[in-house]
Amino acid sequence: MEWFRGHAAVESITVVNMLRVGCLLTCLSMVCPLSPALAADRERPERDTEERQADQEALMERYCRDEAERPISWLDRSHSYINERLCEPAAWFDGFFGDARSFEETPIGTFIRIRNSAEWDQDGGWSHGLRIRASILLPRVSDRFRLLISRDEDISGELRDEATLSEGSDRTRLGLRFIASERSRSQLDFDGSIRVDGGGLNPEIRSRYRYVYGLTDRTLLRATQSVFWQREDGFGTTSRMDWEWLQSRDGLLRWTGQGTYSEGSSGVDWRSSVIAFRQLDARSALRGEIGTFGYTRPSFEVEEYFVALRYRRQFLRRWLYYELQPEHAWPLDEDTGRRRSDWRFTLTLEVQFENESSRHRRLDRYMGDDADAEAWDEADLPVPAEAPGESAVLDPVLDLDNDNGDG
Repeated sequence: MEWFRGHAAVESITVVNMLRVGCLLTCLSMVCPLSPALAADRERPERDTEERQADQEALMERYCRDEAERPISWLDRSHSYINERLCEPAAWFDGFFGDARSFEETPIGTFIRIRNSAEWDQDGGWSHGLRIRASILLPRVSDRFRLLISRDEDISGELRDEATLSEGSDRTRLGLRFIASERSRSQLDFDGSIRVDGGGLNPEIRSRYRYVYGLTDRTLLRATQSVFWQREDGFGTTSRMDWEWLQSRDGLLRWTGQGTYSEGSSGVDWRSSVIAFRQLDARSALRGEIGTFGYTRPSFEVEEYFVALRYRRQFLRRWLYYELQPEHAWPLDEDTGRRRSDWRFTLTLEVQFENESSRHRRLDRYMGDDADAEAWDEADLPVPAEAPGESAVLDPVLDLDNDNGDG
C-alpha cells in the first residue's frame, strides 16, 4: 500500500510537470508569434509583405524542416514534429526583423533540453523533477541577443549541469539576454527573466561580468561577478571563481567557489565543489563531483557535504539520453544538530530538440579542425554536451604568447 501511494504521488507530480512544459512552450510561442501579416501591418516594413513572408517561409524551410523522408517510427515522427514546432517561431521572428541580405549569414540556432528525473533519498524517499533548458540564437535580430530557458547556475548560457535535483527545481527561468560586450577574455551581459516553475513568477534583472585569464596552455581562471534584483529577495550580488584544467578534448577538471548575498538572505550562501568530466566514447561519459555548501549566519555552518558519480549514455536515438547517478551525502540535521549519512540515487531521462544549424555549430566546436568531423556527423553520433571540445583546448585565452588586447 505504501508503494502504491508513493507511485501515485510520483505520477501526479509528473502530470503537473508536463503541464508546466506546455506553459513554457506557450510562452515561447507568445514571445515569437506566428502571425506575420499582422506584424507586417504594424511595422510597415520597407519590403513588400509577400516578399517578406516568402523569406520567412524560406528560413523555416531551411533551418527547421526535414528534407529527408519521415521516419517510420512514431517516436521519430513525434520528435521531428515537436522539433519543427519549436524552431519555427524563432525562424519567423528572426526573419521578420532581419534584413534579407543576412539570409546567408549566421544561421538560426535552437537547442532545447528536457530532463525528467526521479530521485530516491534514504531520508526523504522518492521525489520527482522536470527541468527545461533552451538557448535560441536569433542572428538576424541581433547577434547580441539570446532567448534562454535556464537555471541561475547557467552563467555562460552553455546549459551545463552543475546542480543536483536535491537542491530543488524552483530556479528555472525564462528570459532574454543582451550581450553588451564580448571578447575572448571578457563578457558583459544583462538578463531580464521570470521564474517559470515553483510558486510565483519572481521577476529578476541581472547584470553579469565575466573575465577569463589563462594561467598555462591548459589551465585558466574564470571570475564572474553578478548584481541582481529579485522581487522576493531584493538586491543582491553573486561572486564566483572557477579554475579549470583542460586535460584534452574529452577531459575537464574544474574547481568552483561561489557566494551569494542578498537583502533576503542571512549572511552569505556559499558553495564549493570539484568536478571531473571524462568522455568515455562517442555515446557515454562519466562525471564525478565532490563538494559542500552552507551559510555564514547566524554562524558559519556547513549545511552538507556530498560526493556524486554520474554515468551518462546516449541510446536508441542521438537525441535521447539516460543518466544514472549514485550519491552519498552528509547533511546537517536541523533538529538534532548532528550529521546524517544519506544515500541517494537519481535516474534521469533527457530529450534534446535541436535544428541542424545548432548541431553543426556544436560539432565544429567539439571537433575543431579534426578531419573526422564530417564522418562523425554522417555516423549520426551525438555531440557531447559537456565535453570541452577541441576549440576550448585551443582557445586563444590559453595562448600565453598571444596578446589579444582584451586587457
